[in-house]
Amino acid sequence: SAEGTVQENKWVDWIRQDSGINVEFYPVPRWEVTETLNPAFAAGVAPDVINDYSRDNMALFHSQGVLAPLDDWIEQYAPRLKAYLDDNPALEPFLRFGDDNRLYAVTNMRPLHSIANHQIWIRKDWLDNLGLEIPSTEEEFFAVADAFVNDDPNQSGENDTFAFADGHPYTPIVRALYAGGGHNRKWLVDDDGNVMYARTAEQTLDYLRFHKMAQDRGWVDPELITDPNFERQVRLWVTDRAGIYFGQVGPPQFDDLKANVPHADIVPMLSFETAHGRHGLFQEPPTQRYIALNAEIENPQLALEYLEWHLFEGWFTLQFGFEGEHHEIDQATGLPQYLIFGQERTDRLNYNVEYRLLHQFELPPGWFAHLAPEDDPHEQERARLQEQALQTQLSVPYRRDMPYRPSMRELLAFYDEFDPVFDDIFDQVVRGDETPEWGYEQTLSEWSRLGGPRMEEIVQEWYDLEAPGWGDWRLDLEGMLAEFLGE
Repeated sequence: SAEGTVQENKWVDWIRQDSGINVEFYPVPRWEVTETLNPAFAAGVAPDVINDYSRDNMALFHSQGVLAPLDDWIEQYAPRLKAYLDDNPALEPFLRFGDDNRLYAVTNMRPLHSIANHQIWIRKDWLDNLGLEIPSTEEEFFAVADAFVNDDPNQSGENDTFAFADGHPYTPIVRALYAGGGHNRKWLVDDDGNVMYARTAEQTLDYLRFHKMAQDRGWVDPELITDPNFERQVRLWVTDRAGIYFGQVGPPQFDDLKANVPHADIVPMLSFETAHGRHGLFQEPPTQRYIALNAEIENPQLALEYLEWHLFEGWFTLQFGFEGEHHEIDQATGLPQYLIFGQERTDRLNYNVEYRLLHQFELPPGWFAHLAPEDDPHEQERARLQEQALQTQLSVPYRRDMPYRPSMRELLAFYDEFDPVFDDIFDQVVRGDETPEWGYEQTLSEWSRLGGPRMEEIVQEWYDLEAPGWGDWRLDLEGMLAEFLGE
């Protein structure tokens, strides 16, 4: 940022001044957490406070003995943090590690809009051009995809359209639609409490069939495999050449799409029903960042006071900036209203959220419309679509049968051996070298050959031991959504 470095900038200065703690920051690339911190732990120079979005990474650090148990310290030094965790019991199973089931991390509840993640968007005007409705079943979805390829939905008079554009989560979305079929490192649990690795579940066959069909029928751009940054996929979407976008819950590439195709009418699409039921797209767990303390920390009281400052005092300014400079308070609603927009907000404000370790932001009713200028129809339409997408995405639960994944070292080593084999099988099926039926049978064969049944026994034993202590870890998304809608 033009305002300084990661270690020294105006927000770091403000944090030190307002919290009264002379904090120093240890920069860690988000995708290189273990690669960066493992050597630091080994050398005795790791930071006192460690934060990451991955529970798997925290489980790894716990297994190495480099994290401190927090139960007693929170009881002694952080009464407000303890009360917050007690008031949000859905967080607890995610924060306890090991056979002794002690607390090794803290976190805050995710706000509603950051729980919703993946979303399918569809061109409603293309459907109208062809006299079609938004599909709600697998059969209807396939028919729409065929029509988007073959029936000139953009009315260009050319054979120039694809059904799909991939904004990155195409494969994860298809996995979710098929109840986790084909998902790596995901375990399913049946009604009798029996675990099964998702890639060996029967719905994996339909997951393979979907991908094979998408290639054979021309639904997906054949150049997708050579488009790792999805730049061509974005161009297809914003230039009126793709009608279904596999993306995030925000309106995809909205500015460029409306600039190039002003008449484009996009809507968020509800998950379609398959033979395996109707399953929602990826939704984040209730936890946000995981905050842990180094086992070698010398002053845990100061560290916990710092975390309480974030959760109860500092978070609002770190999210919305300074009143009068970055935002003002709307007198009618009491909500913050940004004063800076676009690139200016990116340069001057957005990066400061990375310093916000804990927060208590809850999505208030009408939030998206509140942020959009009343005299800007484009931004008002974006706000309407954001709210519509949030309702659509959260109305169908994502299949998550466990609050978190097992992470035993033997199991992780097995993944490293089995998952590349599955990926190769998948590629052979999608290329047309083999059938989906062969792919599924080969998956089961390789699973047995590489020791999968033994892994299933290990995970079953782990599940039987862990599950009774999880309590009610599922969120009441229906109630949270109703509250946001003011119902």
